[in-house]
Amino acid sequence: MVREHLQPGEECRAAIWVSRAEERTPMKLTWSELSPLRFRRRGRGPGFREDVQGTAHSLAVGLDAHIRLVTEPRVLALTSSRLIVLSRRSASLRPRWECPRTDLDAATEEEAGRLRLIFSDASSVTLLTPAAHIQEFLAG
Repeated sequence: MVREHLQPGEECRAAIWVSRAEERTPMKLTWSELSPLRFRRRGRGPGFREDVQGTAHSLAVGLDAHIRLVTEPRVLALTSSRLIVLSRRSASLRPRWECPRTDLDAATEEEAGRLRLIFSDASSVTLLTPAAHIQEFLAG
């Protein structure tokens, strides 16, 4: 499915499902969650999620804008020349975001099932991934 989005001469090295870890646990209830003000829209931008570090126009913040919770995972594809985020649309995938592979400085496993991407602009993002496939992605 990723192959249909490759440019001529480009090879798919690895692909993995990614999502954003849910930020709240259902077991704890705070006073702020009981407040009627909880329905206000939460802020967006750099620093909105603790798993994202970077300025508003950084690569990590741009990638994170296209990542959803585990109920709607995305495909993160590493090719010979690009890093691409794809979303499922019926039977095919749709490109959402991409950057040159040279802009990806490092990819590491932080904990079981957490992939940390560090970009050339000093921004970074941590994503939730299937732990069984993370080493295959890192080898790509």
